[in-house]
Amino acid sequence: MKDTRLILDFDKKSLVIPDDQIKPLPIMEKPVKIDLSNTKLGERQNEELQDLFNSFKGLFSDKPGLTHVLYREIKTRDQGSVVSRPYRYDRVKQGIINYHVQKMLNEGTIRPIQSPYVSPVVLTRKNNGLPPDSPEAYRFAIDYHKLNVITKYSRYPLPSIDDLITTNIPFTTIMSTLVLRSGYFQLAINPRDIEKTTFVTKNGTFAFNRMPFGLSRAAPNFQKAIDIILKPVLVHFVSVYMDDVIISSPSFTEHVDHLNQVFTLLQDAGLTMNKDKCHLARDKFKYLGLIISRDGIKTDDNKVPRPNEILIPS
Repeated sequence: MKDTRLILDFDKKSLVIPDDQIKPLPIMEKPVKIDLSNTKLGERQNEELQDLFNSFKGLFSDKPGLTHVLYREIKTRDQGSVVSRPYRYDRVKQGIINYHVQKMLNEGTIRPIQSPYVSPVVLTRKNNGLPPDSPEAYRFAIDYHKLNVITKYSRYPLPSIDDLITTNIPFTTIMSTLVLRSGYFQLAINPRDIEKTTFVTKNGTFAFNRMPFGLSRAAPNFQKAIDIILKPVLVHFVSVYMDDVIISSPSFTEHVDHLNQVFTLLQDAGLTMNKDKCHLARDKFKYLGLIISRDGIKTDDNKVPRPNEILIPS
């Protein structure tokens, strides 16, 4: 208070500090914490990676991003709209549906709407060990089969898994795998097609602002968006299969530079990553049932069923 000027307000019987005397408190941002315990890096290298992560805090958000690099379009044939009644669910599952709807409303993923297109909700059980009355034990999806029948599609090829894992691996010593957060939800629906994504619940009808599960050809559409975003680095040191990004480099120094380039492209496009599913600076990693390292590629024995686990058709 030594250098602060005070104003005595007799009417309000108070002391007032002028605005120009008030110093804003600094905003303390939390550092990005990513598990590097499984790396074989030294302390200084770990610190260098941590500094890199902290310079991309927005990229590691807890919320899915949203890119407008490519819209998901839903071009339909001239056969009118599609309408389905909601499926029947018991009280517990109806509560789970309400939970997911409210969560998506809060996140801006969906909006209330009146539409000539109406599809029903489907709950599918996740294999995450949660009890059956837990909302997070289910994946919320929409049965769009009627909409998919009248939808016209543009073709876009998915990459070959063999090509992806053999392009850069033989020339690498250090690798990272990045996973986008809620991948499909980071791709916007074309505004003129939003009404076609409408789904019905007991509490009303809602439509998606972001690409939902259940739309046919969603995977190629998402792959095309990621290919556009990462085009400057694809093949050189990056392989992509939908929301999985593999970065491989011949040295640590080059790997930091490669990560920086990929982070910049993803952040500029408005995307975010799931830091808990990312594996950084490894000499080997598991991917699609395979163990990939600089020594080659082999099958993950933990993913191969034992003889007594193989079901014999009756």
